Amino acid sequence: MGPIKFSRDISTRWNSTYKLLNESVAYKELLVSFITYNVPSISLQLKHWDICIKILELLRVFNDATNALSGIYYPTTHLFLIQSVNIAGAFSECELDVQLSECVAAMKKKWLQYYKEIPNIYLLASCFDPRFKLECLQDYLTHYYKSLDLEVDVLSYCNSIKALLYELYDEYLRIYGPSLNMPVSQHQPTSDSTGISSTFKLKGLGDRLFSQRAKKLRTSSSSSSGLISELDRYLETSHEFFEDSEFSIQVWWKDHEQIFPILAIIAKQILGTPVSTVAVEQEFNAGGNILEPRQSVICPQTLEAQACVDDWTKAKYKQQEIEAEIMNDFFEDDQTTGTEGSD
Repeated sequence: MGPIKFSRDISTRWNSTYKLLNESVAYKELLVSFITYNVPSISLQLKHWDICIKILELLRVFNDATNALSGIYYPTTHLFLIQSVNIAGAFSECELDVQLSECVAAMKKKWLQYYKEIPNIYLLASCFDPRFKLECLQDYLTHYYKSLDLEVDVLSYCNSIKALLYELYDEYLRIYGPSLNMPVSQHQPTSDSTGISSTFKLKGLGDRLFSQRAKKLRTSSSSSSGLISELDRYLETSHEFFEDSEFSIQVWWKDHEQIFPILAIIAKQILGTPVSTVAVEQEFNAGGNILEPRQSVICPQTLEAQACVDDWTKAKYKQQEIEAEIMNDFFEDDQTTGTEGSD
């Protein structure tokens, strides 16, 4: 076994601190022994690793959120609210620790400079997740602001998002309705309806809030009048999902494009908005690596084609790796559950 090389800690990059702690915590006993015998001027004990582990777990929440929201091969906009609740929950839990309270207070202050009010695009994107819609929005926002110790009228906030959703639908219906042979009529939400399901039960923060629920088809409250919009049908119809199945929001909207044609157009544009611009910055760097002094005569079209081919190749290899992991997991499970004497 060769020497172990840990990641370098960079003071301006929190993810470097996470990588360093994540790699070194497994060797804490070895590192304590090494420091004790080789650098006696430094007093390092196992108890000092307790604070390191706490910081590691706090940074892990940010690392998971960064990885989820920096994806480029799947929509990320509808995931922002979930990850924000995860981060707010981590702040609420860690600020009670005396060793972390000062650090968390500074991080929380910085977070609130950007996300004291979550941009509407992320809340609208959550509404276009059929597992989410308007039903869970109030619960998520309540937990979010409660974790951040902020007093916000969440009900009014949700009603404003619902009104914005109907306004957006009416605008798209006016533009695309005639080409789809749909009647152009406005349907405003009723004043006494908040779109919040009274049967939703909280199970925790972030991902735990996003639990899978068995659902039934509900009858629209507007059906008696014979006037029910596509948006009303979407919001008031519950769809069944299975907890163990992988959910793809692109596939879902593709499968329901004929049922919700106007909403599918809106969903395509909203869900296509990336949360992070890291992928765009990486493409500029990749373009700079291709268009170098020795290849400075490449025309823009060729450069674009080369960047696309490189990205598609990486995506192909990534898909092959995912499929290989799935197959390995399948055979491992098959071996563990196989009976003695089976083939």
